Amino acid sequence: MEICLDCKKSTETVIDLRTGDTICTECSLVISDHYIHDCQEWRTFANDDNSDRDPNRVGDPTNPLLKSGGIGTIIETRKENTLSSVPKNNDIFGLSRAQNLVRNKEEDVFKKACNEIKRMTEDLDLIRGVEFRACEIVSKFDVDKSKKLRRGKQLTALCAASVSTACRELKLSRTLKEISTVANGVSLKDINKASMGIKRLLRSDQDEAVSDAPPQVILKTGELVRRFCSKLDLSEKERKAIREAVEMAENFDIRRTPKSVLAAIIFMICQLSQTKQRHISDIALASEVVENTIKKSANDMYPYASKIIPKWYASEEHIINKLGGNIGSWDGAKLTV
Repeated sequence: MEICLDCKKSTETVIDLRTGDTICTECSLVISDHYIHDCQEWRTFANDDNSDRDPNRVGDPTNPLLKSGGIGTIIETRKENTLSSVPKNNDIFGLSRAQNLVRNKEEDVFKKACNEIKRMTEDLDLIRGVEFRACEIVSKFDVDKSKKLRRGKQLTALCAASVSTACRELKLSRTLKEISTVANGVSLKDINKASMGIKRLLRSDQDEAVSDAPPQVILKTGELVRRFCSKLDLSEKERKAIREAVEMAENFDIRRTPKSVLAAIIFMICQLSQTKQRHISDIALASEVVENTIKKSANDMYPYASKIIPKWYASEEHIINKLGGNIGSWDGAKLTV
């Protein structure tokens, strides 16, 4: 937001990275013609005589969570069969050994943790804010002298737990089970243990960003609709019906987890659909809920189906005809009119 002289108010602006212009989105006035680009520097430059040569970017931006900013020097030993006017191998080995003695080992472990978090967030297709917040959480362990960072599975579990905590803070629907799939074989038990340690540390630091509410309250069913429907390739009509059914289901006493409720609603909507029918095994795979649980949840919800499913999507008669044979026969469930 910047003040536009023509609009005489604060307006949204866009930056043209090629020209460096800052442009008002409402009247197209060029507010500023200079822009400082703070990304990585060029290592090689395009050759005017060879236009197909691509210059490369190197290095990451400075890390504000590191004392050194992530900038440092590494002394490598001389490779064999190289012709250069460098000191003898013994001198280089001595310099390399001396550098290893003064290097900050804890900072190296923290860098490794940041790289692991970056890998996890990229594999889960999460926003950049989750990565930074997760690194910020891990940095608190680096500062706390009683909780040293350690390599191996313990560090991977801590990284996974920090990603889970960051997702909850930013209201993103990612379960521990999903995060464990990118944790290189670390068990859910270890991740849960690390999550409890994070919660205690943040609570002792009086970090107000972490909510004390249980995960099922934070992870609302509506947040999962878009993701599950995308996996099943459902049309916008089915998605709208599922969203409305989820909202209506909150008015009834259905004692099932949010994921089970959503999986059962998707199953019922797909059964009623003319074109987008999905097998229960596909729904179980997309929602990570076992088939038997989906059946039991659908059986619990069937008596309220005519009140939960939107009228514009399916009539009461259509619901009885389609769902009665599949769900109504399970444990003698009856439709409530």
